[in-house]
Amino acid sequence: MTTIAAHELSLGYQRQKILHELSLVLPEGRVSVLVGSNGCGKSTLLKALARLLTPWQGNVILEGYDIQQQPTKAVARLLSLLPQHPVAPEGITVRQLVRLGRHPHQGWLAQWSEQDERKVEEALTRTELNAFAERRVETLSGGQRQRAWIAMAVAQDTPLMLLDEPTSFLDLAHQMEVLELLASLNRESGKTIVMVLHDLNLACRYADHIVAMREGRILAQGTPHEVITRERVKEIFHLDCQVIDDPYFHTPLCIPFARREDA
Repeated sequence: MTTIAAHELSLGYQRQKILHELSLVLPEGRVSVLVGSNGCGKSTLLKALARLLTPWQGNVILEGYDIQQQPTKAVARLLSLLPQHPVAPEGITVRQLVRLGRHPHQGWLAQWSEQDERKVEEALTRTELNAFAERRVETLSGGQRQRAWIAMAVAQDTPLMLLDEPTSFLDLAHQMEVLELLASLNRESGKTIVMVLHDLNLACRYADHIVAMREGRILAQGTPHEVITRERVKEIFHLDCQVIDDPYFHTPLCIPFARREDA
């Protein structure tokens, strides 16, 4: 398993500061979900954790070392990132896409190995894409396409996976399919998973650890029961609601009222 943390992290875009002196430690071998309203900094934080953005202040610590000081391939062997709306090269097949996940494990002169091929086959099997391996990615349904990207991350064989809104634009059945796949990767392989979700009830169902954000700061973090309360939802989203115990999953179930309060 791999440890990742942020310490006094501040950054933004051009002159606009998005994250403000933010610190957190994400639990190893668990599913962590970042929640908050649009524009609160969830995706920016995820990009910083993946070393796609350079902090203005503070740092991200990966395996005890500043991530900005580590070689790119070393980072890519420890964490994989599935961004929002990834775009595959035109005409690429599912198998070819999944093979790209092995790039961090290739040296300058390295040949494609039996281990590489085995990892690709394992990823296709794990994501139930064997039957689609020779299909072009653009011909897949939304749920199948998302599984193909996750398969590439699985083939990358990292202990840490970061995913930015992996269920966006998917219908409910495909959302559940993707989240069940990620939960099984965590449960069976011990992967640390950090993702951004908008659906609070799905976040509560699948997360071990929730990080609630507002305006570039962390308001609360902990278990779903510790974080998702009526008062906290109102503070984060300016939305009045009732939070009850889900009678089936025994996780917090948020029932929003019709009207959003002004900030």
